[in-house]
Amino acid sequence: MRKNDILNRFSLSEDDFLQLGLSWDELKKIEKEYDKLKPTLDSVGRFVIDQMIGSPAIHSLNYRLKTTEHLLEKIVRKRMENPDRLISHENYRQELTDLVGIRALHLFKEDWQGIHKYICENWDLSETPVAYVRSGDSKRITDYYRKSDCLVQEHKYGYRSVHYLLRTRPKNEDFLVEVQVRTLFEEAWGEIDHRVRYPHEQDNELLVRLSSILNRLSGDADELGSYMRYFRIRDKRRQREHQRQLDEKNKVIARLKGQIENLAIDTQAKIEMNQDLAGLAEPHVEGSENDADFPWLNSFIDSELFRGIRSSISDYFNSDSFQPVEISPRDLRMIKETQRELLNAMGADPDKVSALLERGPELPLLPENLTGMEKLLDSPEPSAGKE
Repeated sequence: MRKNDILNRFSLSEDDFLQLGLSWDELKKIEKEYDKLKPTLDSVGRFVIDQMIGSPAIHSLNYRLKTTEHLLEKIVRKRMENPDRLISHENYRQELTDLVGIRALHLFKEDWQGIHKYICENWDLSETPVAYVRSGDSKRITDYYRKSDCLVQEHKYGYRSVHYLLRTRPKNEDFLVEVQVRTLFEEAWGEIDHRVRYPHEQDNELLVRLSSILNRLSGDADELGSYMRYFRIRDKRRQREHQRQLDEKNKVIARLKGQIENLAIDTQAKIEMNQDLAGLAEPHVEGSENDADFPWLNSFIDSELFRGIRSSISDYFNSDSFQPVEISPRDLRMIKETQRELLNAMGADPDKVSALLERGPELPLLPENLTGMEKLLDSPEPSAGKE
């Protein structure tokens, strides 16, 4: 890499470069040594990738070896941020631990638990894992990271990821490999933010704001994905429990029928008792849900995304564009007649149908029905163990 490229990239003059205590000769030494080391680092990274494929919770793996150009740029940038930090050809491998970088991506937030366990049980960690969180993340989430032996750090740009520094010796020499674990949505935001802002546009206010909006949307998408998975699992559990109770009830009914047949009573009494058994209602399944496997399952109703939806609906109903729906007596008679014809076509009891229609329609006008909608929007999320 040419010296002028470095100076132009950081808007430095020759004097600025020297005042930072940087030596171009030292950078050239690092460049030369690193170019020789890259094939070895590449084999180390691929070795770790091959081993991490064994974790079923990982959706996909990305691997990159830091380029020589980015390495030299990072050394200059670190020196500009901290003039007292000396990085030389002798210590750059210890000072910059992300020369080999792997990203383990997972689909749902809660999948991190399996990946974290897999890494901690199968690799030698050089330092405590660091969980980067966004300002405003719930205490429930940060406490969960701490209970999992992670160091929690709030990132000023809203970056979310858990970083591990693995120490491995595939060739009887210590090598450090940085593994970043995050969701696919977090990866998408991180890639866009990195391409657009890093490293020279980090103070651009407009880009910072736009990136923050995208970050929040990716967080909402992760949370909504967890909700979809949670409710699917809950529904499956309820179906299994419902079927189990039905099977148990049917066994009891079959046993009672056998006992009835052996009773010394007349035939009519037996018929009545069997009719009573046949009329047993299906059991009502209360369900006992355990969402301990979903530590990121915060209240979607309290999220900014849902509040925005609720606000939009409320604004519409309060606007001049929304008008009450009036039904004329003629239209009401036509609706009644249509109801009667439909119910007759379905074979409903005429007497019951007449009684139902005599009460008239029970659907209120939309403005009156709005109260029910607002109650629905304001209803709390079901807590763990309840419907």
